[in-house]
Amino acid sequence: MFKADPMARILLATDFSDNAVHAAEYAVGLFGPKGNTYTLLHTYVDLSLADPMVPSMAAELMKASEDGLRDHVDRFVRRTGAEGVRQEVRYGPLPAVINDIAREGNNDLVVIGNAGKTGSFFFGSNTISVLKHSHLPVLAVPAGAKVKTVERILLADDRGDILPGDLDMPRRIAQLSAAEVLVGHVEMPVNEGTSLESEGVYGPALAGVAHSYHHARGADVVDGLDRLARRKHVD
Repeated sequence: MFKADPMARILLATDFSDNAVHAAEYAVGLFGPKGNTYTLLHTYVDLSLADPMVPSMAAELMKASEDGLRDHVDRFVRRTGAEGVRQEVRYGPLPAVINDIAREGNNDLVVIGNAGKTGSFFFGSNTISVLKHSHLPVLAVPAGAKVKTVERILLADDRGDILPGDLDMPRRIAQLSAAEVLVGHVEMPVNEGTSLESEGVYGPALAGVAHSYHHARGADVVDGLDRLARRKHVD
């Protein structure tokens, strides 16, 4: 669960691609360059271990990863002015490594690009795996997302149970940006005039944040949310 303190501890997963740099810049745009800890994480695997006849490249991969991350961190700091920057190289698939790190309790949020460099083992489909299995909140940043002040956040409502602590991270982001949270529910067919009946659920979880409730129409849930996001100009 996100710790409600002044400092955010952000884990920035990277494969050294431009998309990874962009996602990291987006995170700094949300939380600010000072007063936080940004840890840039790169993971690697030795595919030769699957074939005992192929010599291990572990030492070479480790050095290449460390050298690449050092250059990537320098680039990140120059472009964002971020302070409190750390770097870490670990062996293993990215989703598993992130959960190992989550168990250590030293990070509050994972930020990852939704696509990496061509052929990257770490991004693309692995972003989906991180989203599905991470024990930490995950922010997946599209390559085309503009780095700007967030004014509206769309929160998808599936009528499930919400505990006050479940939304600590989006609430923190909304507070930092003075943003409004739009709770949107896709209902097919939509009954005009029907209340979402969600204030009792979301009121405590979004305490201190401006929020409102909305119905969405669409061919399916994804289409409905997309239409609502466009109509309300969410960020």
